[in-house]
Amino acid sequence: MLRWLLVSLLFFSAHGAVASEGSLLFGVNEGSSGSADFLQRQGKYRSLADYVSGVVKKPVKLESAQDLRSLKTNLHSGHFDLLMVRPSHISAAAMRDQKYVLVAAAKGEAISSFIVNKDSAFKGPADLAGKSIAMPDEDAYPTHIALAMLKEAGIKPETQNIRFFRTQEAVGYSVEQKLVDVGVVISYSKVAREWEGKGHRVLWKSKPLPYWSVIASPRLSPDTVSKVREALLKLNDTPEGEKILKGMGVSSFVAGSQKDYMDLLAYLKE
Repeated sequence: MLRWLLVSLLFFSAHGAVASEGSLLFGVNEGSSGSADFLQRQGKYRSLADYVSGVVKKPVKLESAQDLRSLKTNLHSGHFDLLMVRPSHISAAAMRDQKYVLVAAAKGEAISSFIVNKDSAFKGPADLAGKSIAMPDEDAYPTHIALAMLKEAGIKPETQNIRFFRTQEAVGYSVEQKLVDVGVVISYSKVAREWEGKGHRVLWKSKPLPYWSVIASPRLSPDTVSKVREALLKLNDTPEGEKILKGMGVSSFVAGSQKDYMDLLAYLKE
């Protein structure tokens, strides 16, 4: 009961508050690969928010959520001052449409995979025509990549039996239990990391695409953006910074290229 009350208070505090004058609102979204609950997410990224607060010399409010539809709505309304987001098609669209600016990118890449059960006879993309496919949320990054891959291979998504699931864990379970013929997951998810170790197979992989990004609202001054960028790039230079990175599961931040995100949208045809 006490935990429920604490979660409720933290949730409404984080989700009901827009950054007041003199403070910044820092949002975090892990996408469909994240399985942490609200309290876990707040704890996971609180150190980064505090670190940024020290850099900009202002209070930084942290808002962590998993729902992708509300994330897109909040971006359209200019809700966030800063946002660290793993689904890169969403950050890319915010850069293009709401004029958010790329601050930094986490070192790494995103690869979407079509996975099959170890007993599957499928050998390649051509075997997918007309088959049942489990994908994460319709707004999820791996789903958007997978749909682009199907189109590129000459397979019309509308002719497929596609079932959408809230999490990638549910996708993996459906493939393991043979409830569907094939599933779609992304490289940094727990399902993808453990899939072949369980004896199952990866049928088809996408090309490497942009990973985590930190973006800034156009209302932030160039000086503030520059300070935050410099601080993120230097995180792994100190024991304190390395601890923050380790807690988030990020190896380091790099400057990144906003063009890579625009190229992503072109590839996805969005």
